[in-house]
Amino acid sequence: MVKVKVCGMTDMSLVPLLNKLTPDYVGFILTAGFKRSVSDEFVKNFSSRLSPAIRRVGVFVNDDVCRIARMVEDGIIDAVQLHGDEDGEYIQKLKSLTPVAVIKAVGVEGGRAESYPENCDMVLLDAYDKVARGGTGRRIEWRRYPEIKKPVILAGGITPENVCEAVSLVRPWGVDASGGVERDGKKDIDKIRDYILKARECNYGK
Repeated sequence: MVKVKVCGMTDMSLVPLLNKLTPDYVGFILTAGFKRSVSDEFVKNFSSRLSPAIRRVGVFVNDDVCRIARMVEDGIIDAVQLHGDEDGEYIQKLKSLTPVAVIKAVGVEGGRAESYPENCDMVLLDAYDKVARGGTGRRIEWRRYPEIKKPVILAGGITPENVCEAVSLVRPWGVDASGGVERDGKKDIDKIRDYILKARECNYGK
């Protein structure tokens, strides 16, 4: 069964819906300066109401590795997603500080995926954007990327309407939606519900 992630949480009122539908992961932008950035305290409060069955992913862009490790060790997040220029040395240092699963976001442009550090645990495919660093809602070219030897999380324009098509074409380990489940720049309850329910139907035998 494909894993389901909803990213860019900024609204505490979504917790009851998430607890009811239990996506596998929810993501929080924890590096300041982005439109969906939230504070450590927000994530703590959100997590105190969130089902323990849902794993919390901290999303960072060229952030301080010691800060990230502290957040893992303090139990604020369960996994780390890196959207900046973090290389293998950076990931090695992070893992030396705390044993955490690391998702490395890889930009896709014109059907070509950027390279990724071999010591990451998963690769997230998203539309290339040097400024926004993800969450643009722009769709990437859906096809398999055989050169990627890690579990793939497919992002980049995923919506309730196209998630099953995307899964059938790419056959990823997981899917991730942020901008695709928003209306007027805010997370939309109906879109999130439809996305999670439809993604749950996308079982291709894994």
